[in-house]
Amino acid sequence: EATNTGKSRDSRFLKKILTDAEIEYVKNADSPDQTLWSLWACKETAYKVIKKSLPDIVFAPSQWQISVHNIQSEYAEGVVGIPGKDGVFIRLFAEADYIHCAGSDDKATLDNLIWSVEPLPDEGTCPSLFSRRCLAQSLAGRFSLDFHQIKIQRKQRNGELQPPCVYLGWQKTDIDVSLSHDGRFVAYAFR
Repeated sequence: EATNTGKSRDSRFLKKILTDAEIEYVKNADSPDQTLWSLWACKETAYKVIKKSLPDIVFAPSQWQISVHNIQSEYAEGVVGIPGKDGVFIRLFAEADYIHCAGSDDKATLDNLIWSVEPLPDEGTCPSLFSRRCLAQSLAGRFSLDFHQIKIQRKQRNGELQPPCVYLGWQKTDIDVSLSHDGRFVAYAFR
C-alpha cells in the first residue's frame, strides 16, 4: 500500500519491530519496503499462532528472531524464534500487490492449512466483516456446512480481544482460524 512506502527508512520504527540483524538486512535489501513488510508479516503471524496457546503473551517483535531463507522471493519458509518459547513455523507468499504469511506451531500442519487472500470488492466494504464472510463461505464449502449457521466471533479477556473462534449456531467448534486485513486485501486461514 502507498501509505506503507518508505517505512523501511524510518529507523525509529525499525528499532521497535526488528532485531539489529534484521534492520541491517532491510537496509541492504533490493526491495527494502517489501523486505520490511515480509518480516513484519512473519512476526505478526507468529504472534497470532502463539497467542492461541499463551493468551497472556506480550507482542515484543524486536526480540523475536526470524530465520527464513529467500525472504526476498515470492515464496519462503522458515521459523520465528520467540525467547523462552518454541518457534513458530511460517510460510511467506510475496505477490506484487500483497504479502501473506501463514504459520503454525507444528511444521506438518502448514501442509494442511487452507488459506486465501481476497481483494475488497469496493472502498466502502468493511474489511472485518468481509474477511469473516469469505472465511464462512470457505468453511461452508469445505465442511458442507450451512453458511447461515456459521458465526466467527472474538471474545474479550481482561479487556483484550482474543483470537477468532468459529461457532455453528451457538456451539463453539474446534476449527482453528485466523483472519487479517490490510489496505485493499483481506486474508483468512483455517485447519
